[in-house]
Parts: sequence; structure tokens; C-alpha cells
Amino acid sequence: MPVEAPTFVQNVKKNINNTMKLDTILETEYTELQKAITDGKHEYHCFYIATINNEIPKLRTVVLRALNKDENTLSFHTDLRSNKIKEIQLNKNVSALFYDKKRRIQIRMQGIAKLDQNSNRLKKIWSFMRPESKLCYMGPFAPGERLDQFQPNLPNHNAQSITSQSNKKGYENFCRITIYLQNLDWLQLEHSGHKRIHFSFDKDSKSIWIAS
Repeated sequence: MPVEAPTFVQNVKKNINNTMKLDTILETEYTELQKAITDGKHEYHCFYIATINNEIPKLRTVVLRALNKDENTLSFHTDLRSNKIKEIQLNKNVSALFYDKKRRIQIRMQGIAKLDQNSNRLKKIWSFMRPESKLCYMGPFAPGERLDQFQPNLPNHNAQSITSQSNKKGYENFCRITIYLQNLDWLQLEHSGHKRIHFSFDKDSKSIWIAS
């Protein structure tokens, strides 16, 4: 004979099922992600992206630059010379992690990464970038390159002195990576019981409660 859950557990479960609609939760998080693109102080503005190198996970922080909720994709910018590019070219499977400490919500995503380089869309993005941001792609060293001593990885000019030649060089190092999401794991930390939902984005897209 199955053991009946305590009354307070039954009440918590009933309240959650009555008030929390799974699709609404996903829509709320997409709205927060959209805000984070332009709000540098938003908890989701920066997130962690993991790639694989020789079966070893490699993790780093990147800045959210775009979200397409209809296609379930998100994008960030990086330097074509960075190690993460080589890793993605060898293994396109990546994971992303967001955490909002104010709302105590964690989002874990898995997906396929695709590189966008030297496209018309990328040229337009580059043309609207602030000069200060462009400087990050004009450094003489590839990200991760070993140095004999510390040297700022910046060009020998400031943001107000970018020439057409240095602008071209910076653009050649510029890349956008778009992650095509396969699934999303939503977790909210609560003293009354953590809430966790798994969203899948295949042809049979669905959302289910899972144990935290």
C-alpha cells in the first residue's frame, strides 16, 4: 500500500500545480534573457559557456548578445583566434549556464553551436559596434597565446584612432556564435521545495516536471 505524503507536502504540490504553468515559466525566462541583452547589470547579461577539448570540459564567461525565442537560439561574440573556436569546430555540442541570484533561478542549456563569420549580418553588427568594443578584436595576440611577460592584448592606438586597416583586421577576427538549443533545464531554489522543469526543443517539443 503506497504511503500518503504529509498534508503540507500535498498542499505545496497542489499550489504549485495550480499556479505555475510550464509554458509561462519559459516565456518569463525568455523575457528576462531579452532584457539582459541591453542591460549590463542584469543577472543574465553574462553567462557561462562550456565546450569540450580532448574530452575535458572547458568553461568561460561570455556576454549574451542575441536571443531568438521562436527559433530557440541565443548568440554571443568571440575572437576567431580563440581556443573555443577550434573546440566547437571539433565538437559542436555545448552547454550554457545562467543564474539569477535575486530570483534564485538557474537555467542550464544544451545545444549545437554554429559559427557566423564574414556574413552580411555580421558586417552590419560590426558596423554598429562601439569603437571601444572593436579594440578587443584588434590585439596582436590570439586569446590564450603564451607570453614571456604580461602585455596588454590591445592595439597600439586608442578607440578614437581606429584606421580602416585596423578596422579590417579587427573584423577579420570577429565572430558570432549561435547556439541552437536542444533542451533547457529550469531550477528555482525554494525552502518549501526546489522546483525543476525540463524543456526539450526537438520536433516533439515538450516540458515536464523533474525531481530537483
